[in-house]
Amino acid sequence: MNDFKLPDLGEGVAEAEIDRWLVKEGDSVQEDDLIVEVITDKATAEIPSPFSGVVSRIHFEEGSVVPVGAVLISIGEKEEAGSDSATEVDPTPSQPTPSEAVVGGGPPPSLASSSGNGAAQAMPPVRKRARELGVDLTRVKGSGPQGRVLRSDVEAYAAATATPAHPGVTRSPSQRREPLRGVRRTIAQRMSEAHRIVPPVTHVEECDVTELDATRRLANDRNPSGPKLTFLPFIVKAAVAGLKAYPVLNSSLDEEKSEVVFHDRFDIGIAVETPQGLMVPVVRDADAKSLRAIATDIDRLALGAREGTLKADDLRGSTFTVSSPGRFGGVMATPIVFHPQAAILGVHRAAERPVVRDGQIVIRLMMNVSITFDHRILDGMTAAKFILDVVKLLEHPAVLALES
Repeated sequence: MNDFKLPDLGEGVAEAEIDRWLVKEGDSVQEDDLIVEVITDKATAEIPSPFSGVVSRIHFEEGSVVPVGAVLISIGEKEEAGSDSATEVDPTPSQPTPSEAVVGGGPPPSLASSSGNGAAQAMPPVRKRARELGVDLTRVKGSGPQGRVLRSDVEAYAAATATPAHPGVTRSPSQRREPLRGVRRTIAQRMSEAHRIVPPVTHVEECDVTELDATRRLANDRNPSGPKLTFLPFIVKAAVAGLKAYPVLNSSLDEEKSEVVFHDRFDIGIAVETPQGLMVPVVRDADAKSLRAIATDIDRLALGAREGTLKADDLRGSTFTVSSPGRFGGVMATPIVFHPQAAILGVHRAAERPVVRDGQIVIRLMMNVSITFDHRILDGMTAAKFILDVVKLLEHPAVLALES
């Protein structure tokens, strides 16, 4: 029997979450077959098996957070697995009901036992439903074969034991609960940490992007086969220029040493919404790239984030972050600083508004931009000067294009 432990995943990672098992107990595996997908605070990784044989035991369920060095899975020889499996056959000959049917018939012993003291006997879908409803399965009397708990038993118990939040109000048994897992859990942990540590301040300015919009449209028309220029490559370029002028915004705080670390690189994180949650891939060396090169990087990273194909290197080491929800950006928002960075640039929805120019009311394409910063590292005056510099460059795209 070979026990496979969660390996050291590098980058100071001490634990990982089991996102998805790619094998089940009883499966045959070959050396280097992928067996499990894990999530760390750095990235998602698929781990191969170092052994050949038959999976005899999976030690942690999906959603478990496992420390490095803990045994994930036991893989035995075929003979060992055969002898083990002979004692693990579900003795119930009857067919499962539709609500509990899964491939392979009865539940493995790790998910079911007798309905006396200890774990209740229930199929995995029923256990999931019980978790959703907050029901303790050991308190539910099963009506299925051999006392097995069925889905209907769980829902009936939930309805019968619901405590009204207000007189005359009963909790619906159809309410849905989802575990906080994977990328969503990582986001929750990071946001909580940032909110707890960083004293944030937000400064907002209006930006007239009428000329910028005309410039990017003309550039796209002249090069239809190239990467599409949205506002975002221009914003990254303007942010880099501002960071060069005000280096403290391209810094981070080393709290252990009480030192502000000024970065000599310009690796810009771009917040991207994905089906798994918010991710922040990084445009490397943005100061050395043209607008089209930045656009190409943004397109590649955004696609990789949404498809889940980014590598760990794509998600770490940013020195400054831009949050740009595009047309969903709203009039104003206060993004959370990506701790331990000094600040984050917020870009909000562009819309036509009446403004005064030379004493006349005209319609211009206007957009609010904001800088939210760690007030421990810099003061409001520096942040204001930075955002005004960014606005000036966005309002004069010809000058921005000349920035190195």
